Amino acid sequence: MKKSGLSLSSKIQYIWDYYKVPLFTAALLIYIICYIIFRHATDKDILLYVAAVNTPVQKETEDYINSFPESDFAVSDADAKDSMKSRNAIVDLAKDLYLTSDPDSEYHQYVYASRLKILASIEAEKLDIVLADREAMDAFAAQGFLMPLENVFADDPQILARLETGTVILEDNQIDVLLDDSVTYEAVTRDEKAYLDLSGLNVLQGMPEDRPVYIGIIANTPRQDMAVAFVRRLFAE
Repeated sequence: MKKSGLSLSSKIQYIWDYYKVPLFTAALLIYIICYIIFRHATDKDILLYVAAVNTPVQKETEDYINSFPESDFAVSDADAKDSMKSRNAIVDLAKDLYLTSDPDSEYHQYVYASRLKILASIEAEKLDIVLADREAMDAFAAQGFLMPLENVFADDPQILARLETGTVILEDNQIDVLLDDSVTYEAVTRDEKAYLDLSGLNVLQGMPEDRPVYIGIIANTPRQDMAVAFVRRLFAE
């Protein structure tokens, strides 16, 4: 059959019948290449994972946290420095998380979901910094989730003066108490300087004024250098 004598629709059908496999292969390759280019252009380099617990975050505070990648604050790790220079570097901020033991609290209904998200983030090493009230910070400290900070900031008297003590529960008989309410609760504990009071810091505009807000570094963070730089920046401005 001569192709020159075919109608347009017949030519299209002819091409499809005889060349559909190479056409499909070419289209698939083009799609893969475009997808890789798009992912490379839009993929984000997350410098820090920050969570705000029992603490509403206003736009001013969020803007300050998100500006960390553009800051020229020094970090010692070479890879961390390269990450901060990346145009796609961001801070991942988790908001609207709540931890409270008060059943009458307006946030009590959100506690279970928040606890699951927090525990999953810590387990996956995707939580570095926590901003929270005293109740939530004490809960983090009790579980041993917070890094002791006294040695980390030993060279900065301003930060050392704001350190607060958290009580780590090393072991307890909580299960026995739950099974038998006649059993007296007992625990072996250790006190650590685990978090910092941020009261009065002008850099965090929009934080609650009616109660103190604290900051801590999660103990298993793989981004300790960056987390420490974030805290130091708060007190350097």
